[in-house]
Amino acid sequence: MEKLAYLGGEKIKKVEAPSDIYKWPIITDEDKAAIMDVVERNAYSKTDITEAFEKEFAEWLGAKHCIAACNGTMALFAAMFGVGLGAGDEIICTTKTYWASCLSSQLLGASVVFANIDPETLSIDPKDLERCLSPRTKAIMVVHYMAYPADMDPIMEFAKKHNLKVIEDVSHAQGGFYKGRRLGTIGDVGAMSLMSGKSFAAGELGALVTDNVEIYERALAFTHYERTT
Repeated sequence: MEKLAYLGGEKIKKVEAPSDIYKWPIITDEDKAAIMDVVERNAYSKTDITEAFEKEFAEWLGAKHCIAACNGTMALFAAMFGVGLGAGDEIICTTKTYWASCLSSQLLGASVVFANIDPETLSIDPKDLERCLSPRTKAIMVVHYMAYPADMDPIMEFAKKHNLKVIEDVSHAQGGFYKGRRLGTIGDVGAMSLMSGKSFAAGELGALVTDNVEIYERALAFTHYERTT
């Protein structure tokens, strides 16, 4: 018997898959023209294209407000600041996520309490929230993991009962739905990464969306020092 290929033997099938299948993100001529427009106008630090993106992104998700940030970590950080997370507070977060979903809270003086995951959704288990609750709990960080939405109805019911803010991390599920509603627009604020490895890829970028004007203004002041509206 010949040696199997995965043990070092010769491969039977040698046809290589087309390389463009694995190229992401896809860069079009329209993308290149938009980039060159910024370069030629010397508009690197201007806000016109940023504000245009924020308007369109908010409309796409059905949110009132959007803030573009330098990356998803900053967007999540701004969401925490936006809901008023601060010294002595606690935020409940799922154990299955990237560190940016929770550790930035410590820069605000808050602590993280980890909740177990639901084995069906791989997101936060609503049934474990009660165990994580304390008088210091201020917010819940929901992560829609691997494009699968968390079970938002019981999470929102729990948050309303205990007067907690809900932040949705949509970095793995941009544009996804939960019972007909766009992810990121169900809680008090949604934030996400749009870096090159994400399904909605925009180079290196983060975005925050909310319908709450107070959260929006706090997050805007936190992320963009030169903007007031």
